[in-house]
Amino acid sequence: MYFSPVIPDISLWLLCAAFVCVALLAAIYMARVRSVVSYRRRADRERPDKPDADYLPASVVIYSQGDSDNLETLLRTVLGQDYPAAFEVIVVNEGESVEVRDTVSMLRGTHHNLYLTFTPEGVVNLSRKKLALTLGIKAARYDIVVLTTTAADIESPLWLKRMMRPFERDGKTEIVLGYSYIDPEEDSGLGSRRRAFDHVADSVRWLGTAIARHPFRGTEYNIAYRKNAFLRNKGFARSLNLHYGDDDIFISEIVRPGNTVVELSDESMVRLRHGNSPRIFRERVLRRMFTESHISRRPRILFALTGWLQIAAIGCAAAASVLSWPNIQTAVIGIVILAAMIVLDIAVWRPAMRALKSRSLYLSLPWLSITRPIRRCSRHIRSQIGKQKKYTWD
Repeated sequence: MYFSPVIPDISLWLLCAAFVCVALLAAIYMARVRSVVSYRRRADRERPDKPDADYLPASVVIYSQGDSDNLETLLRTVLGQDYPAAFEVIVVNEGESVEVRDTVSMLRGTHHNLYLTFTPEGVVNLSRKKLALTLGIKAARYDIVVLTTTAADIESPLWLKRMMRPFERDGKTEIVLGYSYIDPEEDSGLGSRRRAFDHVADSVRWLGTAIARHPFRGTEYNIAYRKNAFLRNKGFARSLNLHYGDDDIFISEIVRPGNTVVELSDESMVRLRHGNSPRIFRERVLRRMFTESHISRRPRILFALTGWLQIAAIGCAAAASVLSWPNIQTAVIGIVILAAMIVLDIAVWRPAMRALKSRSLYLSLPWLSITRPIRRCSRHIRSQIGKQKKYTWD
């Protein structure tokens, strides 16, 4: 081994390629990840509340699958919202349920704005969830519907107020995308760090794109839109053959230039119950990968490059070092470039994890970021060939 300032041309070009990859990575991080962190920090500080008289009536539609215990907790929070305008709560349960009926009847004695409906039994070749949401939305008295499910836990009495804040009487805003986070305390099992990072990275991907005015999806646990937009699109008619897609395929169909707002205030966020359970997490990710394959890739391609840029940078630096061996100057330069990439990962992703209420990670962040595209490719293949239910005739 020796140290020489003379570097072969091929190694020099490879080092330049590695540097360009890291520079592009930094640019994408600034455009997407940092934009979400900055937007989150400004959500309360720079978006003042509006007068109570300017808030519009709302219909809250809650999708239930017979989970009466969680439904009661959720209903008490929703019915107790500090909201200055009229609002109603519509529970749509998948099929008949005595427990759900009893829960709603108990609360309806003191809350006359609470309603219940069921999807019919024996429905085949049709998404039961989309049928339930369609029933709830069409039954809504008011023009704006706010959707959530019993899998979510609403922690703030100002949740409805924050989700309704962007809607104005001029009708320009038609969609408000909220956020649902996973409580890091719920998951301490094997792979908990990976699941926490992947949830935040996936959220940053669609939140950052939406903030850049190119939304393509939301989250089924926390979303609001105008009933007119739903009816204009004929509901979920274009994806009725799929079990899911109500918050990505459908949203990608009704977005228009300037009609979507992202709401990331602390009070607007909801917590997923058991969101980090390995089985539930896996099913949710595979389901999402499949439905997203049915929508445009253009708004998502920029963020998808980040992991591949890191892999390319590592490959170029390693190849340059091997081709210049035993001159270790090339290896030193390559290590410096990769060290800068690792510091960049930590500096960008650590604030993002905190901003989106996830697990505090540090040294594992670079590894999780670099290997993420490999995990996504594996999940994409499994989502296409797996046995999970995709079509309504499955």
